[in-house]
Amino acid sequence: MPVVNADAEAWNPLPGARGTAADYRAPMATTRIIIDTDPAMGSAGGDPEDSFAILLALNSPELTVEGLTVVQGNVPVDHGYANAVHLLDLLGRRDVPVLAGIERPLDPERRLQLAWLEQRGGLERLVPSATPPAGDPHAVDFLVQTVLENPGEIVLVTIGPLSNVARALEREPSLAEKIPRIVMMGGAATVPGNITPAAEFNIWADPEAAHRVFESGVPICMVGLDVCEQTHLNEDVVKRLEAAPSELARFVARAVGPWIELRRNVFGADDLHLYDSLAVAIAFRPDLVRSSEAFVAVETEGTHTAGATVSYLNPLLRAALTGREPNVDVALEVDRAGFEALFAERVIAPLEAPSVLGA
Repeated sequence: MPVVNADAEAWNPLPGARGTAADYRAPMATTRIIIDTDPAMGSAGGDPEDSFAILLALNSPELTVEGLTVVQGNVPVDHGYANAVHLLDLLGRRDVPVLAGIERPLDPERRLQLAWLEQRGGLERLVPSATPPAGDPHAVDFLVQTVLENPGEIVLVTIGPLSNVARALEREPSLAEKIPRIVMMGGAATVPGNITPAAEFNIWADPEAAHRVFESGVPICMVGLDVCEQTHLNEDVVKRLEAAPSELARFVARAVGPWIELRRNVFGADDLHLYDSLAVAIAFRPDLVRSSEAFVAVETEGTHTAGATVSYLNPLLRAALTGREPNVDVALEVDRAGFEALFAERVIAPLEAPSVLGA
């Protein structure tokens, strides 16, 4: 069962955080973030949840969103770029840079992942296509430049496969010392995967990239299925948005409906999990989860286990079997009520308000 801040002093927050739930209710400096994302809200039948996470970030005064870097994953980059641009248009937030990034997994022989992207490229578009303006940097270049110009200040919130981040670290190895932390939606430590029995989708979609990021030395909080699948957005909330006064709310409802229908047909569920929104929330509310240090290895060789995040949570077994120090804080329990209240306040309420942009 989810833990709900019963013992604030016992919480183990992200690296560098101050430690108790009470601390995080005190005034804090704004956290500057880049969201690395594969948004599918706008591609019929695509997972819409990245866009909820973007809405949460833009509606949270604790965060400054320096840019959205689009990566292959839920949908190909051309879909994801257009979806991100359309969302920002509806929000009146085209001041936020959107940069197109890596279009394929790092390993060109990842045939299942390439077949996935080809299939997803055929999804019906609910938004106009968009092309990056001439002169816009590649997402990888944007990541490198922004972090180098602001060392120690830019937190990466990764809610898609890690292809862009891996390439950035490869291009500029000193980046690892200049990124204060990565809050990563990805992986599964103690529960099954959601794309294969072993792997969570974001890691499966580019295992080699994930391996490089986990081995980079950057402090990582892994917000995986262990906590994400404890969060819920019910269908009745989506139906309320259908009658909301704003174009943005009605677009969200239209985009989310097919995904809930898919989940109903495949999993027998009439809700969706708020995977990416939880990762964004943890970027400024680390008290929402209880985490544990672990050495996490990404499986890249297995025929049936590629993308598995093998998590050595027991320190004695970790030392005996790997000889490695912890490289990840693994989120294991979540204050579900606290998070869902935050989501309702920062995402659902603004969508239902008559004054929301996009009306």
